[in-house]
Amino acid sequence: MGWIQLARIIVIGAGIVGLSTARAAARRGHSVTLIERGPIPNPFQASWDSHRMIRYHYGAAAGYTRMVSDAFAAWELLWPEIGERHFVDTGAIAIAETDGDYAHRTLACFRATGVQHRVLNRAETEALCPQYKLRPASFGVLADPGGPLFADRIVRDLARLAEALGVTMMPHASVIAIDPRAATATLADGQVIAGDAMVVAAGAWCGALWPSFADLPVMRQALCYVEPAEAYADAWRGPALVAFGDNGGYTLPGVAGTQLKFGYGAHRRPGNPDEEGWQSPPGEDRQIMAGFGRFVHDIDAYTPLRVQVGYYTMDATREFRVETEGRTIAIGNCDGQMFKFGPLMGERVIASIEGEIGADDLKRWAAGRA
Repeated sequence: MGWIQLARIIVIGAGIVGLSTARAAARRGHSVTLIERGPIPNPFQASWDSHRMIRYHYGAAAGYTRMVSDAFAAWELLWPEIGERHFVDTGAIAIAETDGDYAHRTLACFRATGVQHRVLNRAETEALCPQYKLRPASFGVLADPGGPLFADRIVRDLARLAEALGVTMMPHASVIAIDPRAATATLADGQVIAGDAMVVAAGAWCGALWPSFADLPVMRQALCYVEPAEAYADAWRGPALVAFGDNGGYTLPGVAGTQLKFGYGAHRRPGNPDEEGWQSPPGEDRQIMAGFGRFVHDIDAYTPLRVQVGYYTMDATREFRVETEGRTIAIGNCDGQMFKFGPLMGERVIASIEGEIGADDLKRWAAGRA
């Protein structure tokens, strides 16, 4: 038996994890209150973006590689509920540049875990992805399904679904304190919301509510949407790029009404959303694009369109952290990688509250160690 049979469950944060948790709880018959510091859905949160990537490629991280199969299954259960499939299977590719790089590590992991994939030689990789500057020893590791999840469409529809399932929505309500053992949340206006169980999924603000997460660095990431060089426009509708060597750049194709997206890990830096906000300073788009010049042909022919800014917690381990105290579960260290696991995480968290998964097992699973 879990903590409760039918319960009042408080969920703090209406990003992909909070919305997915609220949906999972409501579908199991629980009474759910969802509290969000901004509107629901909130365009000023890490979950709000034109698209986010789902892929099997995870370097040597076998635990997360295996989790992706369950993540895909969780998405397949969601699509009929929201009435739309907000995903296009373009496939995803990692391109090798030097021995031991991300593509090599991913290939070894795929072989060890049994993930279906194709290894493309240099000529095959160039034929599929002519926009990239390949080295003589380059090859591609291609796997599908993989590609863009249309994030803003998903959270918008998830919010509608949650409301239809009877979830009580509390937008523009800032939680300033929680009591994990009593499962209560105190709002800035002094109101106390009491539940039988509580889930903290506050993203970049998790450290303010959960003391053991206070050490997690808050990172600012900016992503650039671009108009590609005309000569390569068709090529950019192909597979999402997970990694080119260990360069740190990734791309998502502009399909289904979206634009080509460039993300560059080296552009990530510590940040504070309450102080800096979500505006991009002049010239940041070109700074992001500069990182792609080493491996993208004719980068000067690409036109930056807009920059998307987001914040999330990420430490050196890059492992999701799920902790339980009293009647509360907190999720942190989401590393910009959580979106693909959102519905799956919501299901696992509620299963833990209901006693189907032990707290230690949930923690190990979230860290990719199951």
